[in-house]
Amino acid sequence: MAAKDNTPERIVAETADLWFHCLVTLTHYGLRPEAVLAELARRQGLSGLDEKAQRINS
Repeated sequence: MAAKDNTPERIVAETADLWFHCLVTLTHYGLRPEAVLAELARRQGLSGLDEKAQRINS
């Protein structure tokens, strides 16, 4: 919602909220941020459609 208003300060604040909640969730499940970075590295160079197709067929 902040992005639609083109307000950089709100975009940063909303992103901080999102990242905080993601980190809390990872911690709750005993996961580390490095696992997310590894997943992003695995997806590098894939289109969104190709990545999604790989998840469906796995």
